[in-house]
Amino acid sequence: MKKWRYALLLPLFLLAGAVAAQEINLEQEQLARWHINYASYLIDVGKYLEALENYHTAIEVTSLSKTRSDALLAKATLLSSFLDADEEALKVYQEVRRNYQEGAEIALYREGLLLFELNRFSEALETFNAYFSQYPSGRFQFQAEALMEKAKEVLAKAPPPKPPEPLPPPVKPEPVTEPAPPVVKPVPVPKPTAPSPTEARPEVRVRISKGTSEVVLSGRGICSEGLGCKNSFSLTCRNDRIVVDGSQGVQGVMVFKSDNPISLTCEDKKKRLRGRIWIKPREGKLMVINLVDMEDYLLSVVPSESYASWPLETLKAQAVAARTYAYYQKLHRENMDYDLVDDEGDQAYKGMEREQARSSQAVMESTGEILMHQARPILAMFSANSGGYTADAKAVFNLNKTYLSARPDPESLKGKMAYWTREFSTSDIETSLGRIGITARGIRQIEPAEKGPSGRIVKVRIRSSSNDKVFRTRTTLGRALKLPEILLEIKNQDGRYVFEGRGWGHGVGYSQWGSAIMGKDTSYRDILAFYYPGTTLEKKW
Repeated sequence: MKKWRYALLLPLFLLAGAVAAQEINLEQEQLARWHINYASYLIDVGKYLEALENYHTAIEVTSLSKTRSDALLAKATLLSSFLDADEEALKVYQEVRRNYQEGAEIALYREGLLLFELNRFSEALETFNAYFSQYPSGRFQFQAEALMEKAKEVLAKAPPPKPPEPLPPPVKPEPVTEPAPPVVKPVPVPKPTAPSPTEARPEVRVRISKGTSEVVLSGRGICSEGLGCKNSFSLTCRNDRIVVDGSQGVQGVMVFKSDNPISLTCEDKKKRLRGRIWIKPREGKLMVINLVDMEDYLLSVVPSESYASWPLETLKAQAVAARTYAYYQKLHRENMDYDLVDDEGDQAYKGMEREQARSSQAVMESTGEILMHQARPILAMFSANSGGYTADAKAVFNLNKTYLSARPDPESLKGKMAYWTREFSTSDIETSLGRIGITARGIRQIEPAEKGPSGRIVKVRIRSSSNDKVFRTRTTLGRALKLPEILLEIKNQDGRYVFEGRGWGHGVGYSQWGSAIMGKDTSYRDILAFYYPGTTLEKKW
């Protein structure tokens, strides 16, 4: 797992010295910087594809090489750290080295670091040698020196390559004889056996609150080390210490556990939770994490994401998709305080109140099953409704995942949230765009500029009296007008724009309403194979 993480990039006001010689369009730079910073939030809540699209938007909007370099560097970190796209990340670093002097040193060092973490030690050494050749007193010289020494140690201990095996002597052909009649024996049919689990059942860390002023825990026999056991605790934060029941201050992290469910109240949330509650002071408030068994977590997630009345096969498909998604996040967030957030940023987790017998049965009947591709768990994206055609992750988000491809999904059109219409006046659109920092006065026409294979309008052209500009649809027009999807048609009717769309969400991967229809006569394995083609289902625990 990579040991370096995405960090917030420089705000706009720090750019002045670096770009003094360039003409700055402040509106464009503010918009670009907003997208870069918003991407960091999206990464925090697990929306990696959306974060990737925000970086692309920043790259396309800005006219400053410094801003473009920052966006590319952040994009490369996202690709390698969270999207298993190491080769794509290396290409981005090489692009920055070639074209952007402002980020060349960072890109060269990070390229070497990534190669080292991929165990490509010879290539890492070459890259670090190039780094010292160009930046003999660079800002990363000590880190690079340490990594070079480690790479040399590993290569020195590597066994020498084996000599090639000698070719076997030629074999003389046997004389041809008439074969004897075969003896037919009954072939025993092996009994089917379930694959053996390969891992212990994992625990996930679910963030309930990033920062709250007060947390109330209640239940039976809630215990914390040093405080004993009680039926309730009230926790606040003062001077980076946890204040318990208004008096006792505790420094550091506190963990609360019970043999019974714990009711937790903070902000506007109230949930009954299984597992333990982990609380940590953070910037004058309290971060709240629920440490819970993976399968217990899914008992709440599946009915929070799907209707428990849906077919059992649909609920089992949702359980596998949700389990795979959570497992993927757990593997990619080892250096963070949490694996998942408790809302739709990752997947909805509304507590024990949402648990239902049918959805619990679906979780138990698919226990430990994970979708895999090339020996790795997949990024199991899902949305409410694909609109009749799933989205290609490469076309929409510029991420090549063969199991997230465009394909017809007619069953989704039979479910809810398949069709929608939004209507706006020209002035409404201009005002809404202005709120997100885009000036488009006197709009004359809005039309598709680029479509993906599913028909989604990836980029849109807005013709106005001031200029004609092409934008990414989802991050600009879609965001400004709160459009449910970008699988749509745009009609201009006497100065009013009608958006007739299909689907709800990003459309990538599994469609929940499509699965709801398919589950009536299709097994959960076949549903998953349809929405995630080329993947295999493995029992991990």
